[in-house]
Amino acid sequence: MNYFASTIYQECKEGHPVCGDAARCLRSKTDTIMLLCDGVGSGIYANIAALTCLGRLSELCTSSLSFLEACSLVANSMHRARTENIPFAAFSAVKVFQNGSFRAYTYESPSPILIRKDGKATALESQRFIKAGYEVLGEYYGTLEKGDRFLMFSDGVSQAGLGNGYLFGIDSKGVAEYITEIQDALPLPLLKKILQMTKDLCGGCCQDDTTLAMLQCREATQLTIVTGPPQGRSKDSEFVNRFIRTPGMHVVCGSTTADIVARELGKELKYKKPGTAFGAPPEYEIEGIDMTTEGAMMLNQVYNILDEPVETLTDATPVERLAKLIHRADVINLFHGRSMNEAHSDLIFKQIGIRPRHIIVSQLEKKLENMGKLVIMVHY
Repeated sequence: MNYFASTIYQECKEGHPVCGDAARCLRSKTDTIMLLCDGVGSGIYANIAALTCLGRLSELCTSSLSFLEACSLVANSMHRARTENIPFAAFSAVKVFQNGSFRAYTYESPSPILIRKDGKATALESQRFIKAGYEVLGEYYGTLEKGDRFLMFSDGVSQAGLGNGYLFGIDSKGVAEYITEIQDALPLPLLKKILQMTKDLCGGCCQDDTTLAMLQCREATQLTIVTGPPQGRSKDSEFVNRFIRTPGMHVVCGSTTADIVARELGKELKYKKPGTAFGAPPEYEIEGIDMTTEGAMMLNQVYNILDEPVETLTDATPVERLAKLIHRADVINLFHGRSMNEAHSDLIFKQIGIRPRHIIVSQLEKKLENMGKLVIMVHY
């Protein structure tokens, strides 16, 4: 399964506390969208313009509109800003489908760069220009193979060196030549080097807000968590078979769920380790399953520590180990059996803050998406 890892790196214009650029990555089962908006000017006003543009693009790109329609509507709305005192922002947007094919649009922004897995970078040229009311979008399309990267940036990059040896700035072609020359394969170090290069061209500081946003195509690291029995026993076999066929690591959360998985796989469920006085859930073993433990309690505790830095997590408890697996995964498959456990409504669960399974699964899904994970929810 292809996964398009996102990396965003930016610095403010010298002397300003906030950045006038804003970027965001949006994920779904079918595609990944990267958006980069550059507010006119700098400081607070530019920041508001960029965030407003980013918010509108995000909403439209995830609506029923086509990607082109969404970008065209936002570009057309900017025409008023040419004559009225309303926020204006340039933007770049790319949509990459699961098979690697992409389509990108730029509005008043530099041409994006395609970096092949061999390190050779090329500044893309618009295949066509599209009218968006009184405004114009540049359109680009192609395909990302594993190891390829797609790079967008604000004009703080492309206009670096303006008036300092470069008539119009280094431009996208100059950035592509620099990338090919340094051959840095790691996304964040590469973006840092590009930004430092632009600062060097500008006398050692950012003369404009500068943002780089990259998508890298690679094989996805998948983690599948199954929790709760299906609503009907007739679904047990399908539920377990689909769970075990999903690539990557496999985790079972719930003692009843563990019984079902073991029975359907024809494996023995073994008691491995008791819980602790501090509430760490007990662990079990099923041959072929990477981790087996309790359900609602486990998921609640994992939810509570996911905001902690991953380097602070140890292997001391199953809670920390599962949190580490989640941090390392790109794609989280949540198999949610919706059979209700009446015990979860007991007062003691409310007293110690344990949310029922159906609630914690929903909250966990939202938190994982906010972490930038692609979450695939499967209900039974």
